Amino acid sequence: MFKVSTWNVNSIRAREELVSLWLKKEDIDYIGFQEIKVEEELYPYQLFKSLNYECFVHGQKAYNGVAVCSKEKPISILKGWPEGEEDEKRIITAKFKDFTLVNVYIPRGGEKGTERHAYKIYFLTKLKLYLEENFSPEEPLILLGDFNVALTELDVYDPLIWRGRAGFMEDEREALRELLSFGLYDLLRELHPKEKIYTWWDIESGAFSQNRGLRIDYIFATKPLLKRCLECRVELELREKRGKIIPSDHAPLTATFN
Repeated sequence: MFKVSTWNVNSIRAREELVSLWLKKEDIDYIGFQEIKVEEELYPYQLFKSLNYECFVHGQKAYNGVAVCSKEKPISILKGWPEGEEDEKRIITAKFKDFTLVNVYIPRGGEKGTERHAYKIYFLTKLKLYLEENFSPEEPLILLGDFNVALTELDVYDPLIWRGRAGFMEDEREALRELLSFGLYDLLRELHPKEKIYTWWDIESGAFSQNRGLRIDYIFATKPLLKRCLECRVELELREKRGKIIPSDHAPLTATFN
């Protein structure tokens, strides 16, 4: 049995203590972090090494950035796209013995008609092409991360308030559905088809205590791994303030496989 998690930490250096508490308590085998906001040389490698993880980082100063940390050494690591990276560090691929893990941080986007909105749709479209050119839906593949899209009305605390806003625009949702048509399954929804479950809450408005959230973080998998998935859950305790430790506005999402 093994566990895979995804977590937008909103600055790995600001969450070091919280990450340490989490990993000392939970036995997670593979982790995809997003929005680490740090250059590769300044990543807290020693913290993870002390917990028996090896980390592979694709980061930049103050913005974006992704990392894969695992207890198993990967066969290969690809930072960015195969043809070379753009300015924003948002994708990293780790090939392990039994499956491949692709960790992404999809752009937040912006209002319709803006450059940021167009970039978000472009990124989702390019991600689908990357999967089609390099993988098969018949092989074990996990795609996880912060997608900045709530896929259905069940994934939004108030669809009327959010309709037309970045994260719940119809063309964003259609682009995500098109990505899934590669042959990916939404593990949380496969196991909890009708529950209102969120992974993000606005930290400044106190939305967590009122459960006014969105589900924008996902673990997607191809059929070979869907068949092996035992559970997929949001780790809500990581959204609770602990003394001086300020949580991220996202909670980790963890899937367990046999």
